[in-house]
Amino acid sequence: MVKPAKASASHAAPAARAYHHGNLRQALLEAALVLAQQRGPEGVSVREAARQLGVSPGAPFRHFPNRRALMTAMAEEASARLQIEVRKAIRPRDKTPLARLRALGRGYLQWARAHEAHFRIVSARDQIDLAGSPALQASMQAVRALTEQTLHEAQAVGEVNSAHDAAALALLSRATVYGLARMQLDGHLPQWGVKPGGEAAATEATLALLVRLMAAGASGAPAA
Repeated sequence: MVKPAKASASHAAPAARAYHHGNLRQALLEAALVLAQQRGPEGVSVREAARQLGVSPGAPFRHFPNRRALMTAMAEEASARLQIEVRKAIRPRDKTPLARLRALGRGYLQWARAHEAHFRIVSARDQIDLAGSPALQASMQAVRALTEQTLHEAQAVGEVNSAHDAAALALLSRATVYGLARMQLDGHLPQWGVKPGGEAAATEATLALLVRLMAAGASGAPAA
């Protein structure tokens, strides 16, 4: 069972300020995100977002005809922000392809920790219309392409064994960071010996281990 994101200390506080003017669509997205933060993705509804903003129940449906449309728009924002964050995680000192691959994974983990509600929304594929959202597909494909490109570059310079399929290695990389993020947010890590407060260090150390194992496979000898 997926636990909801942590709510604020006061449950009496409204999820968003009353709406007065401006961009109703964006205001609804922001109100819905607060609801997701307080109650988890399952607690989001178009009518509740409208109620939190103080607008008439019918007004939001001009922008989001149903809950699935609202959730999909939130997932589009989440995925676009993830794409930005993983690119920003690459530092000037990450000069080799495998260093950049590790940075991409680190950026993903940091984004998931900092934006739990967005992570849960974009992961809730049964609640969004992925097939009907070119924007969502494009941002997801961009992250996949960047991961595969980085692995191709690692193979080209001999950091990773070129006999391995880069697409499969990219899938392994994504499965690792997604699984680690999910385990942390769902509270599974203590079962694997991770002490409270050590979650970030443990997940990033596991990511580093994956990268070292990829490097070791290039020569058959342990990587430094």
